Order: sequence, then structure tokens, then C-alpha cells
Amino acid sequence: AQGLLAKNKKKGSKNPVIPKTTTELAERVRAIVEPLMQAAEFDKKKSSHKATASDIDIPKALLDSTVARVMQALRIELNGEFRVLEQLLEDLPSILAPGGRAVFLTFHSGEDRRVKKAMKAGYKSGIYSSWSRNAVRPTAQE
Repeated sequence: AQGLLAKNKKKGSKNPVIPKTTTELAERVRAIVEPLMQAAEFDKKKSSHKATASDIDIPKALLDSTVARVMQALRIELNGEFRVLEQLLEDLPSILAPGGRAVFLTFHSGEDRRVKKAMKAGYKSGIYSSWSRNAVRPTAQE
């Protein structure tokens, strides 16, 4: 985490420079992640003709997707997204009208796993009358 904070160039200053934009933060993440990926790839290819890990080229698409996953993880943690979702799932039985339906649109496996686990547990304990492990599509009538 300290690597995400740039050193303050002012003489004698111990205060780190916090990224001002998402792009700046992503660039710092990339600067940290790329050498780690190079080192991992270097270790896999011990017999490589490359002299050092920094000589290894990481495909741009792979590096971009890794940076995107790190940025997503930072966003989830900083926004407390899993805590909020868990609280909603815990409160849902008391706020859902009798015979009502709850619909969740999940965007990644972390959310999906939590929702499915809570719905399955609620169904098994008799809180919910049904649940679906797969996407439910509307009928023509709906």
C-alpha cells in the first residue's frame, strides 16, 4: 500500500503525495504490479534466455486486466461494498413484503456468491419460499 503513495519531493517533507485522479492511481498500481508479474514469469521460466525479470515483456492485455482487478478490489474495499451487501441480505427478510420478490443484479463473482449463499440459506431455513441459482428471465407475459 505504501507504494501507492509517491514520495514528496519537498526537502524535509515526510508527507506522501496522494494520487489526485483514478488515472494516476492506476498508473501507480501498474508500476507496482508489472515488476511483480515479471518476477513471477521469470521464476516460471528458470531456463529463460532473459537475464533479469525486468527483461520479460508482459502482454498489455494481461497487465491491463490485472490492474483493472486491483482497482476493482480497491473500490470494493474503500466503498465497503461487501459490508453494505451483507447488511442488505441480513435485513432483507424484515423489509420484504409478504409474497414479495427480491431481485439482485450482480456484477462479479464476489457479489454473486454472497447473494446465492444468503438466498439458499434463507430458503433452507424457511424464510424464502423459493430461490434461483441461475438467472431468471421474464416470460412473454411479463
